[in-house]
Amino acid sequence: MKKRTDYDKENDTLFLHKGFEDGEKFKANIDLGELILDVSTKERVVGIQIFSASYFFKEFDIEKSILENISDATFKVRMTPHGVIIGFVIKATTIKNEIPAKIVVPLTARY
Repeated sequence: MKKRTDYDKENDTLFLHKGFEDGEKFKANIDLGELILDVSTKERVVGIQIFSASYFFKEFDIEKSILENISDATFKVRMTPHGVIIGFVIKATTIKNEIPAKIVVPLTARY
């Protein structure tokens, strides 16, 4: 799979995928509620699906109109004992500069 950046405006869902390296394949998903992380056989997070994307990015002034015109996005994921930190850089055809954003998802015990 090659790098992909897609936004479904009807469902307000953003899908980002870095693509696989040689010999790498899909291994599993990590379900974080409104976020789904795709993990590869090399233990890399290679893809992210964000439901209610406009909600997650509203504090960075990234509106639906920007997500609808997204031309590229990159991300880095850092797992900590207490949560997941995802840093983004968003590019869109309707904006001049890149927009950096960070989402922090706390991990809570589910019983």
